[in-house]
This record gives sequence, C-alpha cells and structure tokens, in this order.
Amino acid sequence: MARGKFDELVRARSKDQAPSKPDPAQGLVVAAAGKRSDADYKQVSAYIRRDTHLKVKLALLQEGREFSELVEELLGDWIASRT
Repeated sequence: MARGKFDELVRARSKDQAPSKPDPAQGLVVAAAGKRSDADYKQVSAYIRRDTHLKVKLALLQEGREFSELVEELLGDWIASRT
C-alpha cells in the first residue's frame, strides 16, 4: 500500500475521533453519524486550486478542525459583512 506524506497526521488525528467510513464519491473520510444525516446541513462542492486544497487540509489537520467548519465560518463571515 502506498504511503502519503500526510499519513502520520491522519493516523494521529483519527485516534481522537469516532469511527469513520470512506466516502467513495469524494475520496474523503466522513463521520459515521453526523452532518450527512442532519437535515440542517446541505452537501455542496466547489472547485479550488489543488495547492490551496493541500495547504488547507494540512492546516486543518494541525488545528484539529474540519473542512466543513472552516467553510461555514468563512461563508458566515461573508454574509455578515454584507449587512
């Protein structure tokens, strides 16, 4: 099995979380129960530069945050700034 440069960070982070399962549609790991089954959440997608995505993933792993949390925070701040 090939090893990626973020494998150690992912393993360390996953020890602190609930069991997860792969999402074959996006190649992501998602929580077994959570936002996917919550009617208050909507799954969306966007195109971003590959290097930006890698930098964001690394920073979020180091901070112990989820990508969804970051997107929600940024979009909420943007909406608030428009009023």
